[in-house]
Amino acid sequence: MKAFVRSVCGLLDQGEALTLASVVESSGSTPRSSGAKMAIRRDGSIIGTVGGGLAEAMAQRDGQALLAQADGTSAISFVDMTQKLTAETDMICGGGLYVLLEVVKPDGACAAAYRELDTLMRTGKRGMLETSFRKEEEWLAHDHKVLIGADAPEPGKTPIFERGEESMALHEPFIPPAPLYIFGAGHVSLFTARVGAMVGFRTVVLDDRDDFANVERFPEADQVVVLPSFTGCCADLDVGDDAFIIIVTRGHLHDKTVLAEALKTPAKYVGMIGSKSKRDKIYDTLLTEGYTQADIDRCHCPIGLTIGAQTPEEIAISIGGELIQVRSGNGK
Repeated sequence: MKAFVRSVCGLLDQGEALTLASVVESSGSTPRSSGAKMAIRRDGSIIGTVGGGLAEAMAQRDGQALLAQADGTSAISFVDMTQKLTAETDMICGGGLYVLLEVVKPDGACAAAYRELDTLMRTGKRGMLETSFRKEEEWLAHDHKVLIGADAPEPGKTPIFERGEESMALHEPFIPPAPLYIFGAGHVSLFTARVGAMVGFRTVVLDDRDDFANVERFPEADQVVVLPSFTGCCADLDVGDDAFIIIVTRGHLHDKTVLAEALKTPAKYVGMIGSKSKRDKIYDTLLTEGYTQADIDRCHCPIGLTIGAQTPEEIAISIGGELIQVRSGNGK
């Protein structure tokens, strides 16, 4: 969802109107469940998916039609996925989808809400988007509200859709993905940040050098942080048990400093680049400073899957593979 929100905001910031398609109800065996989203452009191209096949084709067609209207509004449609219809269209699912279509203009309230959601997800905050619709001659979206913090209910995984004869309301949770903190902004970090963002992490790059740690160098990152020092580097991050930490600084001393901080957190994954000899020296030092062997055993070092990686690009891919392995529960 993070990538979808960012892509939508990118189009809106370029002055492009679009139609958002959201699966709000589903029944039977359908290709996508409630919460699936897709953006439809004037040329019919899409971002995201509501399941492909018949449902997607109908949403594309209807979304383009709404955009073509001078005052494009909103609509709700039901896609019949019964066995008879799916047999005729070479699909293997049955049931049905209710798809909500809403035209979003760059200067409208929905666009403003999406920009707010993008900021929230970049900074690791949960939000709830509440959109209400009223029935006049057509359905009109008349209020978009982003709830955060104490104002937002604990979000579930799927939206809640309420529909009456004269009004509708959609409550959509937007939950940021697991954070990936990359300490160090050198060559390996450059490519690891790209891989991390590509595979769905909320990627944060941290370094004490502003000529390396900047958004121009790391455009894919959700955040780039210039630290005053690596000492105490995790103190202000609110690292939870879903967090992933990668240590790829420019020297052994900084790596050791960051590892000492990282092992104080409940992070799900801690990985450090380096040879076994460098690793053992750092481990021995930490043990003399009061860290336990159980603490040390949390660290993945040498970092990444063993695939013979040599270049920064290859190392980033090996690290990405290990992150996916741990995230999926197939690694320690």
